[in-house]
Amino acid sequence: MTVNLLNGRADPGHLSRVLDRFEPDLVVTQEMGVDTAAVIAAKFPHHDLRPDVAHRGRGIASRFDAEFGALALPWRPGSWARVDFGPRRLVVAGVHMLNPTEFPWWRSVPGRRDQLEALISWADDTVEPDEAIVVAGDMNATPLWPMYRRLAERWSDLALGSSSSRPAPTWSWRPSWPLMLRIDHVFGTGVLGVGTAVERVDGSDHAALLIDLEFERKR
Repeated sequence: MTVNLLNGRADPGHLSRVLDRFEPDLVVTQEMGVDTAAVIAAKFPHHDLRPDVAHRGRGIASRFDAEFGALALPWRPGSWARVDFGPRRLVVAGVHMLNPTEFPWWRSVPGRRDQLEALISWADDTVEPDEAIVVAGDMNATPLWPMYRRLAERWSDLALGSSSSRPAPTWSWRPSWPLMLRIDHVFGTGVLGVGTAVERVDGSDHAALLIDLEFERKR
């Protein structure tokens, strides 16, 4: 599950109910505040949660033992976790890319490019050939944007899965307004997306994106 919690404005009680309903094994957060971090920490025995202001709160939580670390990206850091599932290992990266329309845009656009290059360099340096990788978060990019296309060239869009239906949007202009755009994504290699759900979290302009994953069979 990946979810943007609108700079700590998401309803902690409703987030708790969403987590209880779907019971995700891994949660990646952006714009996480203190109250929502407390909800997640109470439900997941393993976590690296860093609530903050100015849209910088972030974290990863896991039901399984995990190694955690910071992902050094320009403008806004991300998080990573390495999780063992029996004989298989998954590396998860949680990121929040700059909004391309944020003023001044002539800094935001090259800043996004720098973030993407840093993410790819980190993956090249960190992920071992026998490890699966998932990159999840608020990319601030629909499938029409260059950011999405670059990510999809390198890693599979796991929300597409095996379904022929179009994935649901994940972002609205205001909390409680209809969802408009798909800008939250989960990409990966070594795993397959076999089921997808989008669930509103009260108080946030983003919905939670949940994806069921299976490891690809080794050849």
